Amino acid sequence: MQTAHQIDQILQENLPAIISGQETIESILEKHPDIADELRPQLEAVLWLQQTKKLIEPRSGYIVATRKYVEEQVQSMRPLTLWQRLLRQHAPQKWVFNIATVALLIISLAAVVNNLFLTARLAIPGDPLYSVKLAMEDTQLGLTSNPAAKTDLYIEFSRERTTEIVDLILEGDYERLPASARRLETEIIAALHSLGDISKHDPAQEQAMLNNLRETLSSEIFMLNVMKGTSPASALPGIELAIQAAQSGLFALH
Repeated sequence: MQTAHQIDQILQENLPAIISGQETIESILEKHPDIADELRPQLEAVLWLQQTKKLIEPRSGYIVATRKYVEEQVQSMRPLTLWQRLLRQHAPQKWVFNIATVALLIISLAAVVNNLFLTARLAIPGDPLYSVKLAMEDTQLGLTSNPAAKTDLYIEFSRERTTEIVDLILEGDYERLPASARRLETEIIAALHSLGDISKHDPAQEQAMLNNLRETLSSEIFMLNVMKGTSPASALPGIELAIQAAQSGLFALH
């Protein structure tokens, strides 16, 4: 135990001299011949560790350079935004391809939206897109400020409601007829009120619109009566409501 303590003390005292080259293993052993056999392996191990440490130490500036390299790699791997991808330097062929891809995407999107609108316009009560159809009609009315044009829209929507009623009868969906008849009545009342707005500005145009509405209502009554004569009893209450709405509108014109 005393020998081990002595060896540790010798190592601590002579380690800086060994590292700096001022002392060698042999010169230290000559100073301590009585424990030379036990001291030599310890000195050789310390010297080997110091030499190995120098070999594996990073060169000057290595850590800074490595950190910069890693940051550049991380930056290069970040996903680019759409505009960054579009504005990157590419060959002319690549630019043409990118522009064609964007144009094709826009055309495809426009086609999808157009098909959606067309499908919505053909929807009847109960279809998933029927609410979209009504919203489109409301938007069209909201964007129309001319009284005559707005009256024309109400008359057109009145025809559309009658067509929907006929489609419901043909499909056997009689439960939705009363609600559809009330929507028809709403369109007819709106058309009558809009006619009153026209009379304040252009009486001649009011007469033309009045004739248009009268012909529309007469056609609707005729069509609904035909459907009434060929429909089962369960459909009659809804058809009667629609006929009454059209007749009331026609009576108001007189």
